[in-house]
Amino acid sequence: MCQAKLKIATATKDLVVTHDFGSITVADIVTTAGLRRRQTFYDYFRDKYDVLEWIYRTEITEVAPNCTTYRNWPSTLRRMLHYFDENQPFYRKVLELDERNAPEEVIARHISEMIGIIFSDLGETEHLLINDSYCTFLQRMLSSALLDELKAHLTSDKHETTDEEIADLRRYIEDGINGLLLRTGRISSYLSSAQ
Repeated sequence: MCQAKLKIATATKDLVVTHDFGSITVADIVTTAGLRRRQTFYDYFRDKYDVLEWIYRTEITEVAPNCTTYRNWPSTLRRMLHYFDENQPFYRKVLELDERNAPEEVIARHISEMIGIIFSDLGETEHLLINDSYCTFLQRMLSSALLDELKAHLTSDKHETTDEEIADLRRYIEDGINGLLLRTGRISSYLSSAQ
């Protein structure tokens, strides 16, 4: 990976934690990154929102790369929650942004894509025909609910431990998957996922 790009991302993360995002300029990022030219920033990113998206996409891919099968969702969920917890000061600030191109949209899209992939794989693996409109409904509803819970978890001063939050989310998703499998006759009793 290009060192300048990584320096820009690291500087942006540091600035987001210590400054109001609206007041952070490209010049601030370049200076904090120890780069000489402002143009170096634009060699890699369109704007500071683009940096936030790159940080999320790059880091989440490193910690949760195998969210492509429904059987892996518990471990993917666990790794994602630990990632957000480890980066809590950064994401607390990032998820407060209420602007066009805000990272919340990027995170929501990623969660929605992941849910779509998981339900598509569930359909193939369990030989279920999951209606496209129902799958879209599940993506929209579950991604919204998961993002809201993530925000509540990250912003609450008196929140559950990450392991408690993971256990609650795992049970919630597991209950939904089991309900679908029971309703369609694919299973006859509740299946618990691996911890």
